[in-house]
Amino acid sequence: MKIQVFILALFLSLKTWSFTPYEAHYQLSINGIKIAEEVRTLHQLKDAFFYTANAKTSGLASIIKDYSVSASSTFVINENGVDGLNYQIMEQSGKEIENYAIDIHSKNKTVSSILTKTRPNVVIWKTEGGNIVDPLNLFLAVSFDLKAHPQNSDFHYQVANGKSIEKHHYQKTKAGDVNPDLQEKNTVAIMRIGDNNNKIEAYFLSDYEFIPALILRTNGSKEYVYQLKRLKFTDKSQLQVVF
Repeated sequence: MKIQVFILALFLSLKTWSFTPYEAHYQLSINGIKIAEEVRTLHQLKDAFFYTANAKTSGLASIIKDYSVSASSTFVINENGVDGLNYQIMEQSGKEIENYAIDIHSKNKTVSSILTKTRPNVVIWKTEGGNIVDPLNLFLAVSFDLKAHPQNSDFHYQVANGKSIEKHHYQKTKAGDVNPDLQEKNTVAIMRIGDNNNKIEAYFLSDYEFIPALILRTNGSKEYVYQLKRLKFTDKSQLQVVF
């Protein structure tokens, strides 16, 4: 009986903690060049969340590098955390264009692609079961787990990116040891373990629902840096924070 009560209490605690809708402005740099401001917005739907990211070079930055990205992620929160439903991205870097879209069916252990210009055929991937996230809501999944499981130091995710399904392993580290500039901002740092070709480091603000303050990502020859500049909670009397 005590075990059942404990499990019920744990389940309810996970279900009651959710996300507050917000708008976050990041300075986006690629290979050391400040490209644009990326705006990430989290909306709450009736039974799900809708998360978007949009950026486009302008002014002098567009002369150095023509870059734009528009991505969206729809997901729900269940007893295991963030679980994706749909992911779409249109990314242009110079003349290179990537356009991927997927539907996620974690209960059926499948992910299926949607027809786009760069994905002319439908592909279906099998998963191992359990929640599935995408490259955009991945950091919200970490935010949720840092809040819901503060005692954990290792986190594992299945990430569907439109090309494949990758296994990601993240580990907590000390923010001050990795990025001293963030050590006084009450951040929790995580690093991806086991993939030197796709490195990821991220720092989450423990005072602001573990929203990422800094994301460092290396993908092949490209190094992406997302640094939080402004944050506005849309359900907290328009509370705004400037970093």
